[in-house]
Amino acid sequence: MVFHLILSYRGGGYAGWQRQDNAVAVQQVVEEALEDLFGRLIRVIAASRTDAGVHARGQSAHVVLPRPFPARGLVHALNHRLPEDIRVLRARRMPVGFHALACAEGKEYRYRLSRAPVLSPLDNLFVAPLRREVDLRVLIAAAALLPGRHDFSAFAMRGGSHTQAFRRLREAAWEEHGEELVLRLVGDGFLRGMVRALVGTLIEVGAGRRSLEDFATLLGGGERDDAGPNAPACGLVLERVFYPPRWRDDAPGAGPWMW
Repeated sequence: MVFHLILSYRGGGYAGWQRQDNAVAVQQVVEEALEDLFGRLIRVIAASRTDAGVHARGQSAHVVLPRPFPARGLVHALNHRLPEDIRVLRARRMPVGFHALACAEGKEYRYRLSRAPVLSPLDNLFVAPLRREVDLRVLIAAAALLPGRHDFSAFAMRGGSHTQAFRRLREAAWEEHGEELVLRLVGDGFLRGMVRALVGTLIEVGAGRRSLEDFATLLGGGERDDAGPNAPACGLVLERVFYPPRWRDDAPGAGPWMW
């Protein structure tokens, strides 16, 4: 039986989503919970391989279970076995053919920055401090250059496995909430490290260390060293993953969401 899971986690204590040999990753912890429940290794395939320290509000994943199991019972059984910083928010049975990664058509990320002179300890796990004065009007103008299809090679993690760096962003906008600045990005796909590199470079543009013209040139391709530094992982959240109509809530053959 194929089940679609929506997970949320605090990424600060993990080496990203993907299972690793020498560090604890979110995938490993979820798979260990499944193994404890079913007595065998069950792979969890996620739509996004979030990097070390990156959080998720709406990570999408699927599992193939060895026997029938109620969706609500699966949520409760897994959460009983998972640490408090990882939660299965909901689950539903899916028809054969659903694949959390291959069927996805888009993702939304948000990056939170704080201009506060002192960052509250209640916020510092999820908000990155903005250590430079920036011009919000310039940040908005730079973000307006992002929608469309671009070569993001200058913003890709060094040594990444991408074969080509063209990606299409549908939306890119800054929001201001008191002392916080939030960048919202919606795109068909993202390269590893791309969002954090974009944020780090946008901060340099907003601070006057780079021009809008320079930023526009980077969207035509380049080397990683040409762009700005990575913004801290703590400010980044995977908000949700999008799917085409055949895999949405009213998908034929799919069960209802349970939590």
